[in-house]
Amino acid sequence: MVLPTLQSRYAIKQLQAPQQIIQRKQEIEAEKKAQWAQTANYFKVQTRHNSVHSHWTSPTSAVISNEAYRGQQDKEEKLNKLEQRRNHLAAILEGEKLQFQNELSSIRQSSARESVPDMKMRAENLRSAREKERKAVADEKLYEHWIANDPDLRSIEQQKLQNLQPEIWSDQLNEKRLAQQEEEEMNLKYQEELRQRINEQEQLEQEEQNERKRRIEQLKYILQEQMDELRDKEEESELLKQEEERLLREQWELDQYEEAKQQMEKRYVQQDYGRQLLRQHKAKLHKRAKEVQEKLELDMKILSSIAHADEESRIEQSEQREQLRRDALHMLQQFQQQMKLEKEKEQELDSMFQEEAAKQWARREQEWEHEKELREKLMRQVMDERQEQVMEKLNALKEQQQETYEKRQALIAEMEQARKYDLIEKQKQVKEREDKKQDLQRQVSIVKQERAQSRLELEKQDALEREDKRQMDQLMRQQKAVISATAVEPKFYGRRRANWN
Repeated sequence: MVLPTLQSRYAIKQLQAPQQIIQRKQEIEAEKKAQWAQTANYFKVQTRHNSVHSHWTSPTSAVISNEAYRGQQDKEEKLNKLEQRRNHLAAILEGEKLQFQNELSSIRQSSARESVPDMKMRAENLRSAREKERKAVADEKLYEHWIANDPDLRSIEQQKLQNLQPEIWSDQLNEKRLAQQEEEEMNLKYQEELRQRINEQEQLEQEEQNERKRRIEQLKYILQEQMDELRDKEEESELLKQEEERLLREQWELDQYEEAKQQMEKRYVQQDYGRQLLRQHKAKLHKRAKEVQEKLELDMKILSSIAHADEESRIEQSEQREQLRRDALHMLQQFQQQMKLEKEKEQELDSMFQEEAAKQWARREQEWEHEKELREKLMRQVMDERQEQVMEKLNALKEQQQETYEKRQALIAEMEQARKYDLIEKQKQVKEREDKKQDLQRQVSIVKQERAQSRLELEKQDALEREDKRQMDQLMRQQKAVISATAVEPKFYGRRRANWN
């Protein structure tokens, strides 16, 4: 209960300013926009994370990472070897520099009278002589090493020493063959593991794609059900609209009947006033009978329309409406009987005299008034009940229409949400396909570059090998001629003597 000095909550709500309502709507729209922006940002971040994760977990990324790791190790190993070689050469250069300084100082002490240019020239001559000597020694050592290790020359020596060689070292060949077999098995095992990882990755991708297709099919099925339900709701709304139009038309007909009845009463009152002036009882009786018959016909028409309308919808009627229909039919039968009696009495009026007509007029006037009151009472009751039924049906139809509208709006919102989700899924699939395509193109370009680089290196290496082979063949022919011209003796391997003392 609201106090008299305070305003109710409804009154306070009604007295709000329009600016406050507009501001509240703007705040709600801003909150919705912020929420949509947050949701879109979340999906964008998740998509980027998923693409990076799929790229990292792909077999091609693993192969590229392993190759890059091996290349990095080879590069570091080469750099270490280069650094060691540089340090070694720097140490040799430093030693030679110290030796040169010592020689220069000794020469400077021994020949202090020599000039500086002569000393420099002498030092340069000594250095060049030392370099020539070192180069000659190195060439000789390389030549001896080549003669001792060249396979063709060694094969010639082995052919000459076949009778002197005690046995063939088959164990080393077996070990080499076993090592080659182990290396081939390791390569095959590595390739098999790589192929297995690639197959597992492809199987996982296929399962993810099947799961995504299953979700899309399920979403399509849900959307189809929602569309069917929305179509049913629209059909139901159309039926409710038709029912509402029928009830409104029926209410309009009842109003028209009531208005016609009032106009008829007014016209009959005016005609009754004129008949009192004429004082013709027979004519008045005839007119009055006609009036009663017309009223009865109008009431019978109203009752017939009510009974016919109830007959069409009797499946949905309650017990009260069924009783109303039976009452209307009963009243219709009574009115028909009364109509029949009125016509019979109207035929009897022609044979009456003036006094009998006056008496009959007074008596019939009372009967007509009494019947009119009863009939109007019954008709008012029927019309009120029918009006109440029409209003109840209209209210029920409005509630059903409102409920159908709310459900339709909810279904439309769900369909819009599902459509957005489907659009996001399609965009995600397109992005994944583009990423995979770019990844494959990048891998293909890398492989092409590596093949081109390796082809160039092979061509250079082949050219160098051909040149080396040509020089080797020439040198080999010379050495073969020398070896063929000289006698070969078996090498003597000294045996350690036992100490018998």
